[in-house]
Amino acid sequence: MSQYKGNVSPTLMIVAGEASGDLHGAHVIDEVKKLIPSIKCYGIGGKNMKESGVDIYTDVSELSVVGLAEVLKHYPRLKKILNKTRNTIKEQQPDLLILIDSPDFNLPLAKTAKQAGVKVLYYISPQIWAWRKRRIKEIKKNVDMMAVVFPFEEKFYRDANVPVEYVGHPLIKHAKANIDKTQFIKALGLDANKKLVGLFPGSRSSEIEYNYPVLLDAAKILLQDRSDVQFITPIASTLSKDLVISYISETNVEVMTTNDDIYNVINACDAIAAASGTVTLQITLLQVPMLIVYKISSMTYIIFKKIVKFTYAGIANVIANKEISREFIQDNATGENIAGELQKLLSDKNYAEEMKKNMAAIKDLLGKKDGSSSTAHIAADLISSR
Repeated sequence: MSQYKGNVSPTLMIVAGEASGDLHGAHVIDEVKKLIPSIKCYGIGGKNMKESGVDIYTDVSELSVVGLAEVLKHYPRLKKILNKTRNTIKEQQPDLLILIDSPDFNLPLAKTAKQAGVKVLYYISPQIWAWRKRRIKEIKKNVDMMAVVFPFEEKFYRDANVPVEYVGHPLIKHAKANIDKTQFIKALGLDANKKLVGLFPGSRSSEIEYNYPVLLDAAKILLQDRSDVQFITPIASTLSKDLVISYISETNVEVMTTNDDIYNVINACDAIAAASGTVTLQITLLQVPMLIVYKISSMTYIIFKKIVKFTYAGIANVIANKEISREFIQDNATGENIAGELQKLLSDKNYAEEMKKNMAAIKDLLGKKDGSSSTAHIAADLISSR
């Protein structure tokens, strides 16, 4: 275990670019504070990091944009936030900067920190093994340590002579419900005799725009075939509840919305249609049958198809190198296709059980290392060495 030796009150700056990063960042900060109780933390995050004692300079919801067209639309605002954050690094000179995923925003910050003599710990690797591999040169130049969460990533960085440590995935420790499924369903006022289907459109407003209409359309189609289903949508901390409800109100489908613990929501579901992202791994770890959907703007998709080189979008599918959960991407993400797969997940017991078995294998593959604790110890070592 790391034994902190250094300033009485060191400072740590941490930057998360989306809701999942805010959650992972909060867990790391909680562990860092066990090692260095006097540490002062500030940066970019959301309600989770704030509850963990991080002084939030910019809310993560202001960065929650995905896709080329969307980034261009919001570029002046994002650029202003980036410049503000760069200035903060240069002026505050933290003892350590922790960057969480979000490479388009965070890699420029790593360069600024390097120039300012600030140590950089990059937690949760960008998917450079899938696209834009040239970024590894930038990482090698500006990052002091990569803390990666998938076993195959460690070899990728070691082969490029980048300092790296496989810390384990942070979700392993936290992926569990804290309330019984039946109790949770009753607490929400749902019907315990009906199947519960999760509609998980994503954590960014642009994801809601492209994914939620097809999920709601699928729900409408599914209701035409069976009356024993009901629907639920968890609302990420980076989203406005009014935005989500505005889409629901345009349909005649009843959907329960909730800000409750995501693991309680997942555990209560019989099947889930989820936008590609961290939540698909959370669902996999709880072994709930699901399908993966993802839509972006047509222009962004055309560009991505030319530069992104990977077979699967879902994290569990990437790890397994096979389609554990079916993926419906862009033009294939239709209400009819999604409803058909949900019907199969709900009706074909053998199909659902086989998926659960494959999900359990992914959980075993990831092991039991506590990503948050391991990363906190690396952080403490880097702060001490400074």
